Amino acid sequence: MNTKRFGKGSYLSYVTTFFFYYFCMSVYTSVLSIYLTGIGKTASEMSFIVSGANIFSLITVPFTGYLNDVVRRPKVISCTAILLAGVLSIVFAFSRAVFILFLLNGLIMTAINSVMTVTERLAAACQYRYGAIRIWGTFGYAVAAQTATLILANTSSVWLFISIFVAALLAVIGFMRTADPVHSSREQAADDKIPEKRKGLRKIILNPVFLLFIAVTFVFNGSSSVNMTYAPLLLQELGISVSAVGTIISLSTLMEIPLIFFSHKFMDRFNVKTFLLAAFILMLIQLLTYSSIKNAAVIVTVMVLLRAITTTLFMMVILKAVRNIISPMYTTTGLSIVNSVNSLGAIIMQNTAGMIADSRGLSFLYLVLTILVGIGLVLTIFIKVENKEPVFR
Repeated sequence: MNTKRFGKGSYLSYVTTFFFYYFCMSVYTSVLSIYLTGIGKTASEMSFIVSGANIFSLITVPFTGYLNDVVRRPKVISCTAILLAGVLSIVFAFSRAVFILFLLNGLIMTAINSVMTVTERLAAACQYRYGAIRIWGTFGYAVAAQTATLILANTSSVWLFISIFVAALLAVIGFMRTADPVHSSREQAADDKIPEKRKGLRKIILNPVFLLFIAVTFVFNGSSSVNMTYAPLLLQELGISVSAVGTIISLSTLMEIPLIFFSHKFMDRFNVKTFLLAAFILMLIQLLTYSSIKNAAVIVTVMVLLRAITTTLFMMVILKAVRNIISPMYTTTGLSIVNSVNSLGAIIMQNTAGMIADSRGLSFLYLVLTILVGIGLVLTIFIKVENKEPVFR
């Protein structure tokens, strides 16, 4: 056996980790709204259940990030979280009470989301190029989206949750075979300043640029979260079948491949504001289309071309911004704080979205989101971040 190919730190270990981690995430999230409405939950109930993920993540995700920075055992913590998500997904399959589903969804998505910051750092810090690693997450997400809708359309939904458990096990196997992240020179120098770590999070929280940045991410991610939840229902409202919805989501996910694969060509060349403005403009185009156009072909085209590209671009901008705004010793903590604030935005907007969708319909809901994203676009103009730390080499 070729140990370079199959041993610890091999390319295959990263492929396995990213493919099955994102497969695990996508099988669960891509059709959750369809599954919940399919078992008789209203839009308000569905939004309440979905918001459980953000309520739980509000506290646990930043705590996990801080724990990773201090303990330096990210693989052990991440593998435990992924396995927990797999086990709880089986319980979710046999639950029907709204509050129980709310709790389970909160625990499952918290476990999955708490690993996200670690995987992003893993892709950015390993010996392989970011795009060459992260691209396998895209393939995993796309395959899982199609798999999930085929399961819902053709067999028992229980198999949906069994596939999550299996994917979680495979992701853990890959994770344990990856190498420990290699820190940059700035991060290594920061590690030598241990006493500074004991000063807490004051430097992060009181940084005005960071505060403005998380305000912008609050608006964007809250709107994006609602869009991700209601987009499958919007397609169904247009008369598109469940299996076709999976195909659309899969194609949309595959559209982000060039963005990820060639990220090293452009992500470090331009500043954070440029990419933030691009992400907000792309999101506005989507929301305006969904709120004002009733033609299925136009909506599907926009969704395929822009849905995944927009969210992936924003996710990469978050990594770039945090690395350039705050001290490198708090990179994972900073990412986790951003994710926590994003969760707060999603909590508020998901529950509000459920009430709006029940009373005024999806078109009006998307009109409200358009206005909110427009406000976020204006705030983005005032963000100034130095482009000093290479991330996507």
